[in-house]
Amino acid sequence: MNILIIRFSSIGDIVLTSAFIRQVRKTYPDAKIDFVIKKSFIPLIRYNPHINTIYGYDNSTKLNGLKLLRDKLKSNGYDFVFDLQNNFRSNYILRAFRHVKKGQMDKLKIKRALLIYFKINRYDKILPVALRYLKTAEVANVKDDQQGLELFLGNTAPSLVNENYIAIAPGAAHATKRWPLQKFKMLIEMILENFNDKIILLGGKDDSGAFTSLEISTKVINFTGRLELLDSAAIIKNARVLISNDSSLMHMATALGTPVLAIFGSTSEELGFFPFRGKSLVIQNNDLWCRPCTHIGRKRCPLGHFKCMKEIDAMEVYNGLQKLINNKV
Repeated sequence: MNILIIRFSSIGDIVLTSAFIRQVRKTYPDAKIDFVIKKSFIPLIRYNPHINTIYGYDNSTKLNGLKLLRDKLKSNGYDFVFDLQNNFRSNYILRAFRHVKKGQMDKLKIKRALLIYFKINRYDKILPVALRYLKTAEVANVKDDQQGLELFLGNTAPSLVNENYIAIAPGAAHATKRWPLQKFKMLIEMILENFNDKIILLGGKDDSGAFTSLEISTKVINFTGRLELLDSAAIIKNARVLISNDSSLMHMATALGTPVLAIFGSTSEELGFFPFRGKSLVIQNNDLWCRPCTHIGRKRCPLGHFKCMKEIDAMEVYNGLQKLINNKV
């Protein structure tokens, strides 16, 4: 039995595939399971024991590289192909397997558009993205094992901090998913006043230099932009809690079993990206008619007020932190 799974990007979406990969492996324990992914994201699945071969796609090779990859995959004789991306690249590969049993992720675009643009909610139930992935494998009779996400670090990601700490990820790919830094600063002040823990700031290379205003104490350690992906994961794994916006680090924490305090702005649970099956608490402004205004985030609030984030108080987030730490969630 040969099985191919396709998910090129991005960090959070790939972490969300981990439950699916395990569920496929449980259904077909002796199968050869291959995975197609962008090369830059390979560390996320490099140590996954359920995957046999990883095929990395180099973005710079464009269509020619994609064609070469498709031809190589076509010769492998797959019994099932699962497309968890459903975009131009994945469709291009999928079309090579005309006589193979296939499953493709349904992005629910019509329901999504009705909710975002017309505030008409046609979601009969909230289906997390991890379970939307699972629906692609109905053709292969793959079942939900009722477990959560996974992220395997191998032996390459050392522990960089040996004291108790709370990790904070103040960034996100889009502005409308970022709680204001001034509010993060107020939250950090409350934590420093009431906890003995250090605070570790995390973020990608695009965030380098963005959070220096949060370095208000020697107990605040800023690793933003300084760590490789699995090093950041190791930091998250050993944290008491991760406080995060709706971001990839939030999903990594859930996969690593770290409690998550998530702050959501312009997106909502119907879109499928809330923390999946982990210990978590989501802080959001439920009193706004304009949420959600996007499914991935925007450069700015389309109405100019940004109430979805600005009206979330630092004390509310701090109280959520106490609930998580005291196991009252």
